[in-house]
Amino acid sequence: MVGKTAGTGGSEMTTIINWMGGWPKEGLVAASEWEERLAAAASEQKSGAASPVRKESESDSELRAAIAGDLLPGSGINEGAGLLVLVSGADAAIGKLAERLLSPGDVVLTEKLTSRSVLQLLRKAGVRIVPVGGDREGMNPEALQEALSIHRPRLVYAAPSCTDPEGAAWNKERLASAIRLCRKAGVLMLRDDRQELIRYGKKDLNLRSGVREEAGVLSVGQLPPGLVGGLKFGWVAGTSEDMERWLPPQVQAELQPTSLERAALAALLREQPLSPLLDMLNVQCGRKMRRLTELLALSQVPKLTWVSPEGGIHLWLTLPPALDGEALLRGAWLKGLMFQPGTPFYATEPQRNTVRLTFAFADDRQMKAGAARLIEAMGEFLGRSM
Repeated sequence: MVGKTAGTGGSEMTTIINWMGGWPKEGLVAASEWEERLAAAASEQKSGAASPVRKESESDSELRAAIAGDLLPGSGINEGAGLLVLVSGADAAIGKLAERLLSPGDVVLTEKLTSRSVLQLLRKAGVRIVPVGGDREGMNPEALQEALSIHRPRLVYAAPSCTDPEGAAWNKERLASAIRLCRKAGVLMLRDDRQELIRYGKKDLNLRSGVREEAGVLSVGQLPPGLVGGLKFGWVAGTSEDMERWLPPQVQAELQPTSLERAALAALLREQPLSPLLDMLNVQCGRKMRRLTELLALSQVPKLTWVSPEGGIHLWLTLPPALDGEALLRGAWLKGLMFQPGTPFYATEPQRNTVRLTFAFADDRQMKAGAARLIEAMGEFLGRSM
């Protein structure tokens, strides 16, 4: 994503390259096509079906079945058992669940590195966030068991299928162990699976199969940004009993996308399954990730490191020890580049020499320019510290 700002010298305009994240306006299904589908759905509703309520119900049932079958094959989701609820986005669903589940002073267990937006939601709820030891393979079972015993949390939050910001996938055994320990302790496990549809191959890392039929687990998913231009559309999956407890029908009604969005997406999926587009998006994101890491590697900035993500739309960088991510952002902004400093992604004790780059919406020209601006900004800071 790009914008315009005044340059650092003269009257020239510098194009801002935005690697902070956010939601792109365009997608593989163009925003203009999506607008046309919304208009067609509105026209059909206005024409007056014989039974609009019944028609809407059939459309929603069709849409849930299509998402479960086309986007989440092998997930174990049984639409007939009511295990998938449509929502307007992952953050909206997680915010509502936090509102219903948490009270000030409650403890929530998370990974040390986790979603910035979810940490903000949890802190807004006044809870105490306690990180659980682990690594890119997931939470350490012994550390989780100890934390469950000592802190008696209200919730365990994790993103095992594709973490934000690192883009890592948990080991299947670690996930199974975490679910088992949470169930034994009577603690709900909230899975943030919004990035699971963006994977760079490695099919053996698929963590979907059967998990959503586990009692005591709710999974929040979302159509990835860049798929359908202008549409933010998600779902919550779990057992009927957990849904009834945490997202009863009246709450589902508050969270669901508009009837026009649901009808338009159902019509789109009838004509064009999204799985081939997802495959294309995966290839594009994987190619862009490799391109960005190639450019950074060529810079030979001393002690600049990263681990290539297994999926998602971000690259997590550990900067040379002398660099502070927030200070680097201020310097890079003057050169026309924006990104997320790393400190807001830590549950506690942030490591300041870290940043997150959201590269997935950059074309090759922006990739080259953004990498060059980042490298130049780092060079200036490192020169001052020497």
